[in-house]
Amino acid sequence: MKKIYIYFLVSSLILFSPILALADGGMVIWPPAIHLDQSAQNAIVAWNGDEEIIILSINIESSADATALRIIPLPSNPLEIKEGSFESFEKLVKIMNTKMEDIRNQWRTLGKGLEEAPSAGVEITFQKRIGAHDITVVKVNDLTYFLDWIKNFAKDKGFQQKEISSKFKEAIANYLKKDIKYFVFDVIEAGQEKESIKPLIYHFDSDFLYYPILISGASEIRESQTEINLFIISEKEVEFSNVPYSYYSHYWFSGYGYPVELTKENLEEISQEIADLFKGKVNVRKASLYAKLNNLKRDLMIYPYLWDKGLKLGSSGEEVRALQKILINEGVWEAEVKATGYFGPITKAALAKFQEKYSQDILKPLNLEFGTGYFGSKTGDYLKRLSLSVKQAKLIFNQNLSLGMRGENVKLLQEILIEEEVWQRSDIGATGYFGSITREAVIKYQEKYAPEILEPLGLIKGTGFFGSSTRSHIEKRFNFD
Repeated sequence: MKKIYIYFLVSSLILFSPILALADGGMVIWPPAIHLDQSAQNAIVAWNGDEEIIILSINIESSADATALRIIPLPSNPLEIKEGSFESFEKLVKIMNTKMEDIRNQWRTLGKGLEEAPSAGVEITFQKRIGAHDITVVKVNDLTYFLDWIKNFAKDKGFQQKEISSKFKEAIANYLKKDIKYFVFDVIEAGQEKESIKPLIYHFDSDFLYYPILISGASEIRESQTEINLFIISEKEVEFSNVPYSYYSHYWFSGYGYPVELTKENLEEISQEIADLFKGKVNVRKASLYAKLNNLKRDLMIYPYLWDKGLKLGSSGEEVRALQKILINEGVWEAEVKATGYFGPITKAALAKFQEKYSQDILKPLNLEFGTGYFGSKTGDYLKRLSLSVKQAKLIFNQNLSLGMRGENVKLLQEILIEEEVWQRSDIGATGYFGSITREAVIKYQEKYAPEILEPLGLIKGTGFFGSSTRSHIEKRFNFD
């Protein structure tokens, strides 16, 4: 068998808001049905705030029998790698389409820090043959040592010897700066006929939602076009409509689907491993990308929103470290040092470049032309739009709420009312506007917990006004105080 040294790597995306589609005669056909192309690269990404599972399926073909090497960077050592099934994708698509048909019917009806010193340059943490996959996982502590190790690994596997490209070296250096230092080496035998390789399930710890993409642009097939179908599962919806338009021009996405809610039973039907990540209902979106690999410049990294205070020179902590990782991922970090958690001159310079990169959203509202390197409210607002809040931060409602009001407190209240199953409209989610639907749900919540909320006030029926008694009950019930 002829052997070819191929880096066949994974990629991902962030997407933007859809345009409402109308059929002939004005009938609403949105949301459209989900389609799954088995000849494409497909991935399910499920994250619960602490752990992530990626079920990854690819198809490979070659002009001759060949051996393909796929390299997958991970933010932590895998807790488990095992063989999966393409049926997980088929079941997920079937469930999503069934639920979206229900939504379409409703709409028709309605009319609407410092690390420990490494012990070695490269540490092998896992080796196993899993089906068609020959898997090796390594922890990288030194870039130069790792590059030499790759050459030896390729030689041991019988690959043709080739010089490692500068782009690949730069990509690995980028991962190490972001503290992503575990790399999966997956050797696959590829025939001339296109074939679907059984998916692998990667389970690992991560404090941010992650899917590797940067390394694809550094691969030996970086001139290739790729099609990717990505299914993102999380407790709270990834609201792509909040992603600034400027991301479109940076090759994060080309289109995305409608959000669908999945129950625990749905998840168990798709994958027991994913079901075990979550306690209750979750949201899933399908995202699709068709692009040239070398246009993909960064990874998908969505953090919970961490930045509740301004950062400046001398600040330190996990908020600074997360910011530094984002700056490295954005390509504005020009130093050789990695994310340290200390806000020094390097971080200030990179943040200024980030502000200038997205000046339309950060600088222009302040009538500024150049970045300041100070983490103020506009920079915080921008990053908040790129964040995914899975675990509710400590929060106390700072005002009473009533008909006609808008804002984040209203949206949070609505999310709680939905979770409490007193929200009567399954076709409408949390909007941030306090209307009649919210008022009715507050009444039901008050009556559901009447002994604690209404009786101390001498009331029998709920009022729909979110005042001190209801506020206090919710804050205590959800551990916000």
